[in-house]
Order: sequence, then structure tokens, then C-alpha cells
Amino acid sequence: MNAGVRGKTVRAVMVLAHNEASHIVRCLDSIYRAEPERGFEVFVVANGCTDSTEEVVLTYAKEQPGVNLIQLGIADKCNAWNVYIHDVIPRRIPGRSVYFFMTGDAQAYPKAFSHLERALDLRSGALAAAAVPFSGRTMHYDRAMIQSKHGLVANLYALKGNFIARLQEQNIRLPLGLEGDDGLIGALVKWDLEPRKDWVESRIVSCGDAGFTFESLSWRRWLDWKQYWRRRIRYARRRYEVQLLRTRLKTQGIAGLPASVSDLYGGVDTCRVKWAGLEPLFCWLAKREMRRRVP
Repeated sequence: MNAGVRGKTVRAVMVLAHNEASHIVRCLDSIYRAEPERGFEVFVVANGCTDSTEEVVLTYAKEQPGVNLIQLGIADKCNAWNVYIHDVIPRRIPGRSVYFFMTGDAQAYPKAFSHLERALDLRSGALAAAAVPFSGRTMHYDRAMIQSKHGLVANLYALKGNFIARLQEQNIRLPLGLEGDDGLIGALVKWDLEPRKDWVESRIVSCGDAGFTFESLSWRRWLDWKQYWRRRIRYARRRYEVQLLRTRLKTQGIAGLPASVSDLYGGVDTCRVKWAGLEPLFCWLAKREMRRRVP
């Protein structure tokens, strides 16, 4: 591995993957192509895969020893993130100043990692840096929203090592089953892990030079229509989960984080419905799913 190229620290990247056999090679290729002169240690956290994702990664790792496969039987992105933060990092890659995170369906744009790292170095008080989309039908809108709202999306972002160390010290874990994992991570950053204190937008720095791309859904493929339908329901559920979590965290602080987000679903009927276009339909479907999962 080119780990010690020019004496630079190897960058640690988590790649979250669930059934990404058709995308994962392009994702991994993009990491190494982004900055060929730098070393990377990549941890593909495959969670609950039922396709050939794990086999593809193992084959890739034979040619690129910087790639490591973490196999989890549970199909849960929040559980995967928790395992990486609290198990993989302390055992395998402790003490880094910056940690990078990606999803297995995304591809990093050239120099994206350097841009994220530099943004964190230059912005005093920043705890996270967010990349922006360089593809997609709503690319310009999404990019503007991330930059104006200091948003953070799971496709590609970076967290400071001292922030992760505090997550570990306080044993802070994402609730299992949570749809908006990136939204909660961004909120925890802006609260600096203290939800009853000030929300500071500048703790996330949006980096317009750091980009990622992804494959958009195609209206010509029936499976993509099914995926779109399920995505709309998940997004509606995400909004409800945000409402329920915000209320809990504002009253109870970080200790109010539930082990599973379904622990909050009993309060779903208090959540507001978004009355626009087809939204009421997806809100109703999301609420129905949530009611069925009340413990």
C-alpha cells in the first residue's frame, strides 16, 4: 500500500454498504483515483447484504490491501455506523485527526478528501465537513441547500477525530432503525453533543470543492419506480422521526437518545402532516408503518 507516501498519514474511510454489488467497485475505485498519491485504509461495513457485495469487496481487497471488509448480519445503517465508531476505530485506526465517511453507491470526486480536510483545518470551531453533489437532477438545488443550511449528507463527509473521541467516551450511539442517520449526525455536531444548549450552524462547514457523484434513478426502469416509491415513504418517516427525536432530546438531553427509534413511534400521531402534492399519501403510509412497529 502507498500508506507512507511522502510521510503522509493514511486516510481512514468508512464505506457503508447494503446490497451495493453493482456500485461498490466504482465507489472504491473513486477513492483511490481521487488522490493516487495518498494512502487510504478503507473499511467497507457491509450490513445485512443478500447480494454479492461481500464477495466483490473481498476480491477487490486481494488487489488493493488497503480495503477491509467488516461483515454484519443486521441490515441497519445506524448499527453499522455504531460498530465502526465504537469497535473498528478504537481497535484498528485510533487517534486520527479526521475520519471520512461514504456510502457504497457514491463516488468521490478528485481531491474531495483533501478539500474536506482543508476545510476543517481552516474553519475554527468546525467539527464536520460536508461534500456536495456533483450529479443528479436536483444537483444545483441540493448543493445550495447543503451550503446555505450547513447540511450534511451521508454520501460523503468528514468528522474531526476529537469529536469521534467524545462520542466514544460518552458511548453515544445512533438509534437502531433510524432513517435519517446523517440528519442526526449533523444535529449532534451542531449541538456539540449537548442538545439543550446552542445550535451552532458553523460547526459544519460545507465544502463546495469537495464533490461526490451517484447514479440517478431512471424512469425507464420498473425497479427504479419501486425504489422511488419506497424512498418517498422513508423520507416521510424521516421527517416524523426528526420531530419525535427533537422533542425528546430537547427535554432529556443526549441521554434521551433511544436504543431504537421505534421506541418513539408511540407518539407518531402527534406529528404534523405535510400538505403538498402527494405528500399526504406518503405521510399516511409512513405513519401506518410506524404504528405497526410500536413496541
